[in-house]
This record gives sequence, structure tokens and C-alpha cells, in this order.
Amino acid sequence: MEGIECSGFTFYNEFDSANLAKVVYVHPNESVIPVPNTSTKSTPEVPDAEFNLWTKPDCCGTEYENGNRTWFYFGIKAHSPCLLVRLNIVDLNRQGKMYSQGMAPVYRIIPGKMQWERIRDKPIYNTVDDIFTLSFKFKTPENVQSITYFAFTYPFSYTDLQKLLTNIDLKFENYVANYEDDIYYHKEVVCRSLGGRDIHLLTVSSYHGITPEIETRLKNLFPDKNFRRPFKFVGKKVVFVSARVHPGETPSSFVFNGFLNLLLTRDDPVAIMLRRLYVFKMIPFLNPDGVVLGHYRTDTRGVNLNRVYLNPVLAQHPAVYAARALIRYYHFGYEKEDALDKSQGDATISVKVSNMSLEEKEGGVWCAKCKVKMCRRCRSAEIVKDEEENIEVNANESGLFLYIDLHGHASKKGIFMYGNHFQDLDRNVDCMLLPKLMSMNNHNFHFTACNFTERNMYLRDRRDGMSREGSGRVAVLKLTGLTKSYTLECNYNTGRIVNVLPPTIKESHNKVHTILVPPKYTPQIFEEVGRSLGASILDLTGQNPCSRIPNSEFHSISGLKDWLRIYCANEMDETRPHSKIKLRNLAGLHNQGKPSHGLLLKTRPVSAPKRLASRARPATVPIERKENMAVSSAAAMLVSQPSCSHHSTNNDNAKTFRLNKMKTKTKFKRNVSGERKIVRKQIKPTKKAMIGKEMAEERKKLREICIETKSEEKLWKDEAGPSRGATFIVHNFAKNSTFVKCKFKKHSLRRLTKSTPDAGKVDKVKKRKKLKSK
Repeated sequence: MEGIECSGFTFYNEFDSANLAKVVYVHPNESVIPVPNTSTKSTPEVPDAEFNLWTKPDCCGTEYENGNRTWFYFGIKAHSPCLLVRLNIVDLNRQGKMYSQGMAPVYRIIPGKMQWERIRDKPIYNTVDDIFTLSFKFKTPENVQSITYFAFTYPFSYTDLQKLLTNIDLKFENYVANYEDDIYYHKEVVCRSLGGRDIHLLTVSSYHGITPEIETRLKNLFPDKNFRRPFKFVGKKVVFVSARVHPGETPSSFVFNGFLNLLLTRDDPVAIMLRRLYVFKMIPFLNPDGVVLGHYRTDTRGVNLNRVYLNPVLAQHPAVYAARALIRYYHFGYEKEDALDKSQGDATISVKVSNMSLEEKEGGVWCAKCKVKMCRRCRSAEIVKDEEENIEVNANESGLFLYIDLHGHASKKGIFMYGNHFQDLDRNVDCMLLPKLMSMNNHNFHFTACNFTERNMYLRDRRDGMSREGSGRVAVLKLTGLTKSYTLECNYNTGRIVNVLPPTIKESHNKVHTILVPPKYTPQIFEEVGRSLGASILDLTGQNPCSRIPNSEFHSISGLKDWLRIYCANEMDETRPHSKIKLRNLAGLHNQGKPSHGLLLKTRPVSAPKRLASRARPATVPIERKENMAVSSAAAMLVSQPSCSHHSTNNDNAKTFRLNKMKTKTKFKRNVSGERKIVRKQIKPTKKAMIGKEMAEERKKLREICIETKSEEKLWKDEAGPSRGATFIVHNFAKNSTFVKCKFKKHSLRRLTKSTPDAGKVDKVKKRKKLKSK
């Protein structure tokens, strides 16, 4: 293996996925890298050698060269052992945010240390003259024949994929199925890349529902005519999984491998149920050319393949063309003629698709009735209704169950999903269900980082200006109407939070799975995400034999959907800041037989009656104080169900009982016959006791709904400031309110108006207190 010789060091850059273009030796007095001040007493180590390195941008040296310079992967061999060497990787894409969060390159030594690890020296970075430079140090191994490899993140090359698939082929070479639950595995080449590399399609299922009929050999695909296609299945929907459409996003391969290893495990109950219910179609590498050439984001023609799913060209985007054709085939159940087939080889294809951004969409839709430009939300209701009905029919008749494309992410922390946005609440709930289940089955999945907005479906990339409407996630929705269409993103470095997982139904109820802090992500963590994906898919239909839902706060899939309905309502009503609804203890409603379908307002369960689970209100009804909740439906609930104040009323009665008990003193006397005689003597209550009793009675009187009339509106405006058109105000004087905590303060009770029925009573009570205090 040849390399670049520089000052007695050899740099290797001619292997699968390698990326290194140029190396220059830096003299000791010419270093421009600032040394961090770790301590005033310790002196910084002076490196024995320092080098500046430049990487190749995507499509380097061709007409398609672009500015993607994030991925690097190279090896270095030193002439002497135990030398301290500084490497400065120059002119990378600006990833300061990622490296400021603790991101570090990975390394391994061959022979010696075979496993990839993050470098121990904390890398430093700076930007000089608009050039971003990453710098780190390392010590050369004791064995001078060893080669130290460095990479942007954990690599997984095309060669590694071939080794993995070869090992699986050997495992199933002489495999004989004896039972229906045995593994059905089939590998084939769906097409070849522009560089002539095989793009594989894997089929995994069980023998349930298998038929002797062979799948159709689709037009322009499956070049090996002598190789048999897989069998068809009856009563099973297809789960389509793809990865590495962006070659530098290696976490997607590890998630893919974890999911594939789960499916190929014979005795795992989750894997057995997955194979029994679904047929899995999996493409491990959508962009093998970019992987081999060391690209970060594009193919050999500088194209971001995750933006051409709506109109791929076989001669230019064979992998995406094949994936799109397969998705349409499994959706319809047969090969249906595509408008793209009529114009093969032509870059301008007449297909009714839109590559406009979201802003252009909202400003450029013509209404057929008004004959004027209108925004997307104001367009003709008939058009919107027809589109939704067509999508719904297609979704119900589809042979697809789930589509998921796996990616890596540089800036946003955590592991999360992107989903599509729907106007229908139930479809939004169905779309959010799988990500929420992932957060219940995996420690590192961030549900709060998931994005289901319409804006995220039509954003344009800053670098190339292409719209996300052409991504696999959005294109599958437009082609098939599939609700469960996702992009799974994995940060290269770490996350923000960790999830506390409930125990499975086969574990003790007291067992809780948790980790203390977000870990640094490794291939093992990414593979665990793939395994969690399998369990979450089964939870969608309630068929997971090791489900965690019964031991969670939701207790059932219905309780989880109720929680998501409230969550969706909050997200859809972001334009109305006062319409948000609290989500805590929503599962308790389901336990009491009170489903929240169609209701945006729910009281708390009986177990926690001191607060309302929802404090939402219409936008026209203001809230003047924190303890006031102004919602018409809430008022109806409080009038019909006075249990909201039941517990505090009981506490007041208890206090009153204690006060009455203090009024008497029991004495025992004996009469003439010697029998005991009970004598009760009245004792004057103390000042503090009297005040407590009066305040308890007053709190009872004020705990009610005060209805404002139009005649009182002016008085309210005069005393409490400008009116906001309130119709009523609900006062909540709970036991833990400020009224009880500050009951001896003069300003603890603020009157609503002077004209309210209770205002005179309050004045009488205050006068009585003054007289008694005198």
C-alpha cells in the first residue's frame, strides 16, 4: 500500500473510504496552533513533529467538485516509537459547534489495537482567515511497523459490508427450514451504481404466509437474470429500511446492522414475532461509490441523493431509482407503470412534482374559486378534501407498513426522528407513535428532539438549495400516502438526555433501567438503537412479547395515544399561546375509563384532585392570575363535579372540628351516690383559634365560580385595569395556595370587585377581626 512520504513519516490514503489529499511538515517555529492554558504551573508539551493535512472535497478533481469537507480517514506510520506528533487538519467545514460539545476523532492501531476508540487528547480548533482547522496530538506506537488510523467518526466501509454479507451467506448456505418460524433470508443485487458496484437488497421474514409465486423482476432492475427473486408472502406487509444515502454518515450503518442482527436471531421472541408479522426489505448502502471514494454527502456526480426521490433518473441515480420502484411495487402489490419510465435518460422529466420551498408554496397557490393567489391554508376546501381522501385510500390499501431511512447528524444532539405533518389529528398521532415508543425502549432516543412540522418537509438546504420535498421520507408520503414514513438521525458524538426505561412485562415491577449521564456514542450504542427499533415496531400493534408499555405511566397503547393527542393539540395550536394543555397524569384518565378522544380539556384523575390536568382556555378568555383558570368547559366541570374542591373542603371541616373541640373542657365529679358525673365547661377560644376558624369559613364562601355580568365589566375595568373581555373567573383556593400559606398577611386575599356578592362579607370579617384585636 503506497502512501505520502513526509519527513520520515508515511501517510496512507489509498484504501476504501480513505480521504487525505496533501501533507506538509510544520517547523517548530512556524506553528500557528494556539496552545490552551490548562495551568499556570505546568508547561505545555512540545511535539516532536507537526504536520498540516488537507482533505479532498467531494468529487475532487472533477467538474462536480463541491464544498463538502467534513469526512477524513487516513493512516500514519512513524519512523520511531513513542514520538509526540501534532496533526492539524486544515480547511474543514465549520463544525465548531460539534467539537465544542466534546466531539473527538477516532483511532485504532494495526497491528495492536484493533477496536476503534476516541482519541484521548482533547482536540482544539480555530478559524483563521475563514479557514477552519482541527488539531490534536498522539503518540506513535512502540511497534514501528504498526499503522495508526484516524477517522472523523467510526468508519464502516464498503469492504466491511461485503465481509458482513459474506458471513451471513455462509450462515444460511446449508440452512434447512423445518418450522414456519424459521428464518427466511434472501440476498440479491437490485442494481449497480455508476461506478459498477453492487447495490444489495436483503429480504428477511419467516415462512408464515409464504407462497410458491416469485416476485416480479421489475423493469430496468435486477441485472443478474439467472438469479432467482424471493418468494411472495400473503397477509404480511412490508417494512422498508435503507441506509448510507449520505456516505459519511456511518452511524446509520451501525443502526442498520443492529436491526439486521436482531432479525437474524433465531431464538429471540421479538425477532420471531417480527418475522412472523412482516417482510423486511433492506438496502444497506444506497451510495456505495461515495463510501468508497471517501465522500461525506454526495455521489460521484456531486448529487445529494436524498433530494431526488420524486424524480430519479436511472442513468444518473440508479440506487434511488431502484428504491423508488421497489416502494411503489410493494405499495400497489404489482408493477405499475411510472411516468418516469417514459423519459429515461432525460434530466428534465415531466412529472407533476413541486420543488418549491415552503415559503413559495404558501405564497403561490391559486384558488380555483376566487381566481386570486391565496396561502395554502386558505385554498379551496374541495381541493384539500380531495387530496386527503386520495391519500387516505392509498394508505389503507398499501402493502407497506413502515418506511425508515437511516442517517447521521452533526449539529443536533441525540438520536431522534423526522416525520411528516398532517392536518388530521389522528394521522399526526399515528406518525408520532413510533418515535414515542422508541423513547420508551431506548435510553438515548430523544422524543423531544423529533420534528413533525410542515416546515421541515419543504426546507431548502443552505449549501445546494435543494428542497427536502425530494427526500425519501416526504417522497414516500407523496407516492403512497404512508403515514409511518421516517428519517432516523443519530448524532456522531452524544445526546442531551437519557431515558428511564420501565421494566418489561417479564421483569419485576420494581426494576428500573437507567443510566446516569448521556454517554459518548459508540457503534454498540447505535446497534442498540436498531434493536430497540424492532421492539417499537411490535409495540405499534400491541404484539410485543417483551413490551414495556404495561409497566409505564401510560399502561396501554390507548393511554399512550391519548397522551399524544394532547401533545399534538399543543403543537398544532402553537399560534395560540394560551391554549396549551398539561400532559401529566393523562394516563390516569384512561385507567378510570375516561378516554380523551376529541377532548382538549381534562381534569386530573381522582388520585391527584388538587390540581387540574389541563388549564387550557379559548384565546378570547384571559387568565388574570396564576391561580385563576378561565375555561368554559372547566366551569361546567366544576359546577357539575364539585370534587375539585372536595379535599380542601374536608380539610376546612377538619379544622373547624378541631376548633369546636377546643371550646369545651371535660371534668369528672362524683355525686352523692358515688357515681361519676361528666361536666363540660365552656372555655373561651384563643384569638389565634378564632381567626383560623373565621378564615376557614371565609375560604369556603369564596371557593366558587364568580360570574361577571356586562354591568360589572365597567367596575372591573376601573379597579383591576383594562378589561380583556373575560366572561368568568374560577378561583382556586386550594390547601397549598398562597391564601393558606400567607393567611396572616393583609394582602393575601385580593377582592375581585366591590360589587361582587362576597365583597361585603369580606369587609365584615375584616371589621370583626379589628374589633377583636382591639
